[in-house]
Amino acid sequence: MTMRHSLEAHGRSISMPSLKRLLARVAVAGLLLSPALTVAPARAVSLDEACAKFAAKLNAAVAAGDTKQAKTIYTQGSERVASRFNGATCPNVKPPA
Repeated sequence: MTMRHSLEAHGRSISMPSLKRLLARVAVAGLLLSPALTVAPARAVSLDEACAKFAAKLNAAVAAGDTKQAKTIYTQGSERVASRFNGATCPNVKPPA
């Protein structure tokens, strides 16, 4: 005589062999998906690269005529550059008029 084990939850039961198959499928799916879900490490950016990106964003807002957005970009960009580069500034980036 064999004893059949089962897991019961919410009035439903699943046999142990079915549970093992389900867990095996979930594990395989996790292994297959894990390379796609890994996050690439952040790339170090130089001050020159940061200033160039900052200037490009600011210039795009100015070219679009969005003065409010340009001022926001300038303020946030200046603060970000200063905080990430030990108080440095971007001399090529001038505040919007």
